[in-house]
Amino acid sequence: MRTHDYTERYWGHDYTFDPIDDGMKGHAMGWGTGIEVGDYLLLQNGSDSTRYKVDSINYYADPSDMWSAELSFAPRPRPVSV
Repeated sequence: MRTHDYTERYWGHDYTFDPIDDGMKGHAMGWGTGIEVGDYLLLQNGSDSTRYKVDSINYYADPSDMWSAELSFAPRPRPVSV
């Protein structure tokens, strides 16, 4: 599992996001390579970011770096204080 940071958007590394079920799930389309099922995407959320897990992803034939994915909200674990 890898984390792909999409909080900085630029040519060839961008996305659109449509929230589903109040943001607990979502559909995204974007550009970039190397994303696999089980990976995480960090998406811009105002001045912060939100982490989503990739449930499914399909790459397009042309352009080959364009993808469509189904995502699930995946909160980051909080540090444990002793």
